[in-house]
Amino acid sequence: MFVRENGTENNDQRTLKENNIFSVLHQLGMTSELFSMQSELWFYNKLDLDNYAMKEMMTAKNSNFGKELDDTLLINEVADSVAHYSKGNHLVILHTKGSHFMYSQRYPNAFKKYQPECLNVDDECTKEQLINAYDNSILYTDYFIDGVLNTLRDKKAIVFYTSDHGESISEKGGLHGTPKEIAPPEQFKVPFLVWMSDSYLAEPENKQLFDNLKRNQDNNRTFYHHNIFDSILGCLGYSSPDGGINNQNNLCFGDIASEAH
Repeated sequence: MFVRENGTENNDQRTLKENNIFSVLHQLGMTSELFSMQSELWFYNKLDLDNYAMKEMMTAKNSNFGKELDDTLLINEVADSVAHYSKGNHLVILHTKGSHFMYSQRYPNAFKKYQPECLNVDDECTKEQLINAYDNSILYTDYFIDGVLNTLRDKKAIVFYTSDHGESISEKGGLHGTPKEIAPPEQFKVPFLVWMSDSYLAEPENKQLFDNLKRNQDNNRTFYHHNIFDSILGCLGYSSPDGGINNQNNLCFGDIASEAH
């Protein structure tokens, strides 16, 4: 999802044939840090980062003593990272735990809005309980995203948010990771959010890109993970006369064909 369309080998490992978007931004002069609530070193080591920290490193910090050990830890890391790299263009990558099962472990008591919720791991939950726990985790994800945006509102900033997969929720399990050829639609349908701060939009060229993005938002049009590479570069204002950016995959381009795929 972080390389150009057709930028991976057609194998189970999805071996990269080209540079990922984070490596490209590094080559374009951006500093970068990654903060993760997961542990995927094999991936992080391919990103040409200036620094990264995983959950174990963040939870060991004295400043995090007594805090919820969940995705909201990343919010302060964003603030610290932006303050530390105050000069030039800086990229912060957040890899959340999100709404992975068990869902009830992804949010604190204050977010137990939907009841009854699933608290078991031994297949005793009803579909209603599973959905309630999942919805509580989504409610907490919304709170997390709001915290990130509030941290950046007074900065010249752009935020991209998406998920790598959806979930299948039923008493029979499934959840995610079903082979691509037989996976149900809900495992493919994920949110994709782009947010720009007022300071970012104050520049006319950025406002134009955002207007393009809003025009290209169409419920009858389907976009894919392979839009991410070209859209991040395009929404940041980069262009590529030699074809490095496919503008039919760039959501900030002015005229994307209605059925490009």
